[in-house]
Amino acid sequence: MRITAVTTTPLAIPFERPFHWRSGVQRGANLVLFAVETDEGVTGFGESICEDPAAVEAYGRLIARSFVGRSPGDVEAILGDLWRDGRWRFHPRFSLQIVSGIEVACWDALGKGLGVPASTFLGGRVREDVDVMGFPQGDTAEELARESAALAAAGHRVIYVKIGRPGRADVEVVGAVRDAIGPDPLLRVDANEAWDVPAAVDAIRSLEAFTLDWVEQPVAADNVAGLARVRRSVDVKVAADQAVHTAPELRNVLEQEAADAIVVGSHEAGGLWRWRQLAHLAEVHGIPVNRHACVESEISTFAALQALSSIPNLTLGNQVMHQLLAEPLVTTPLAQDGGTVRVPEGPGLGFELDDDAVARARERHASQGPYLSVDR
Repeated sequence: MRITAVTTTPLAIPFERPFHWRSGVQRGANLVLFAVETDEGVTGFGESICEDPAAVEAYGRLIARSFVGRSPGDVEAILGDLWRDGRWRFHPRFSLQIVSGIEVACWDALGKGLGVPASTFLGGRVREDVDVMGFPQGDTAEELARESAALAAAGHRVIYVKIGRPGRADVEVVGAVRDAIGPDPLLRVDANEAWDVPAAVDAIRSLEAFTLDWVEQPVAADNVAGLARVRRSVDVKVAADQAVHTAPELRNVLEQEAADAIVVGSHEAGGLWRWRQLAHLAEVHGIPVNRHACVESEISTFAALQALSSIPNLTLGNQVMHQLLAEPLVTTPLAQDGGTVRVPEGPGLGFELDDDAVARARERHASQGPYLSVDR
């Protein structure tokens, strides 16, 4: 099996309701669907997150030249050539987000061609179900508390709340959520790099009374020493998220003992293969891994489940965000029971694309352009 072409489709998909986080409000997702076509008539699909699909499409077509003519299973060799011979390494984080969509599509095509799930190529499964977070949405403390209670009642063992939002009192929000869910569910909060080191220490200490499981990325991504200082100064676990995209970045976090957990996913790592390697590096250091979600569709969730099934050092409450979208891009339902999702057993990533939904999302992008990532 050889890759004959890599095609791109820009997509714009609205959210069911506005998504509030520390930088503002977002009302929809911008994605690029990558299709890896092969000489055996098998096509694999993956997606890249983005601010503007036009930039990802243009860059993606250049990167795709390293894939065409190769077997979709030659991922290690392709990535080696790509990073050695191109200038992609000068802009690693942007490049990794694009590579991830093509790389994921390769595993989908390979699995479909051989009739096996993609987890077969990632070390095989150590679990058949993955625990996922409950992600309450809303603007006010009352809205977030009400939805958190419903998610906990539905069986989610981890509730995940965005904090660090201007004009919102974190103590009020977190306190209301904890009161609503009771003492048993784990409560995680994500500040999305909202604070400097002293402010992070003060903010986390003010929230310790609410029995947090961890605080995710409280300081700037490139301030690993500061992250380590925060971790030493508080009684709550600290998770690194935006600080980790590459193996050298993860090594730096681990060597500085800056985090109790690593939150990372395929979009940051450049695909399922490198993500699986990052998880193993964390495992060697005795640190657990949690899946990071982005503004994405079910395509990313199906892909993530294949990798998550193979990671031994996995936490509860792995992140998913496809549920925020108003319309799915696949016809295959996820088998979810409360807070757990069954890993698909079908070939490749285990989903069937909804061509009609893709066409609507493509037309929406063509007519209105991309959604603003921050709509204040």
